[in-house]
Amino acid sequence: MSDEYLVERTFYDITVTTGLTAGSTLRLDSTGSSQGVSYMTPNTVITSATGRDVVREITSVEVIPPVNSQGQYEDLREIRFVLDNQPYAHYITLPGCGWNLMTAQRDHIWGGDHFQVLLGEPLWRVIRNKVRNMPLRAVAPKYTDRLGIELSTVYGVTGAFRIIVKGYEYTASQLTALAKDWNGSVNYQTLRRQVEGRPALQMDLQYPPLSLQNFGAYPGGVRQGTPKIGPYWHFAFNAQATPNSNVYPFSDLSEVGGSSGNVEDEFQDLGIATVTSSAAFILHSLGIRPMPPLPGQSGSWTPGQNLIRAGIRVNGTNLPTEQGSDGIFLTPGQNPLEFGALQPNINLPNVWRRMPSWRGELLIYGQPGAGETFVPFVGANGSAIPADAVVAAITGVIVEGV
Repeated sequence: MSDEYLVERTFYDITVTTGLTAGSTLRLDSTGSSQGVSYMTPNTVITSATGRDVVREITSVEVIPPVNSQGQYEDLREIRFVLDNQPYAHYITLPGCGWNLMTAQRDHIWGGDHFQVLLGEPLWRVIRNKVRNMPLRAVAPKYTDRLGIELSTVYGVTGAFRIIVKGYEYTASQLTALAKDWNGSVNYQTLRRQVEGRPALQMDLQYPPLSLQNFGAYPGGVRQGTPKIGPYWHFAFNAQATPNSNVYPFSDLSEVGGSSGNVEDEFQDLGIATVTSSAAFILHSLGIRPMPPLPGQSGSWTPGQNLIRAGIRVNGTNLPTEQGSDGIFLTPGQNPLEFGALQPNINLPNVWRRMPSWRGELLIYGQPGAGETFVPFVGANGSAIPADAVVAAITGVIVEGV
């Protein structure tokens, strides 16, 4: 029988000791143990046989990244959720490499453990605080029965690593108590769009009664109707060398100025084009991280080599414009968009920066044929940035089928 205390819990805690072979993918979605995988938590899968009538919401992930015998961070390339047997990588794909880690242990985050990294605000907090635009706030991933993790690598992993997933568990009575204060209305606008006469993201969403059976139909869930609202956490390597000076968009989409081969796979495509799909996107944070060559990777370069600027391209315009140039100027050791490991700029191993908050307002929204576009970019100093030498990352909220 489940208790009634609403406290943060650990849902999933695995340690992988055998590493991953180059180019492999590993899916872990069952309880018990297999060779080289230790499950610290006994209830990764909730079934009727457990007698636990609860549902769950993921608010944070903490990754202890792999390190090889020489003390180098290794290429745990992508970490993806599988919720209730449904792939969730469209919404969240996280890096597991120490250099560009977005989800470090909270007590290893630069600035203190009060800087917990949240994938979305907990449903209970959003409702209790009676905030506006609840569907855009309560977007933490939600599932009913099963949580799985899918891992991939390009160059291989030899060291052990650990992934911890935390969140909140709700009983039927707790959901009933929260249901009376849920508000499905959305009216979100930014100043610039208001001045330009662009429409607000405005919806009066109808949700089924908040219950165990309907939990997955709420924002962040895998059984939503239309529109679907979810967290958006993604990163991308520059899969090929950049131009010598023109900007390099982290997308294959021609609508945002990208070209084929700019990113590694569909989960790393950071371009959003509402001109071709009915969608909206709200940016929360933007990060740019120079990368050193990883173990097993050919080639050599200095982290930050030839990287001079970065920013976002919105509707074909590169922002922000500073001192007559497109984007924010970046220099090694002085990068306001940097996230991930403090090293090599600050000699503190196993300490990480959070994703930098986007200082401003950004809503990308519009119907097909009259929509808007978004993509982060980097620019070189006249000589190309080598392939796989820089990573961009974004977090936010996406609304699909507006």
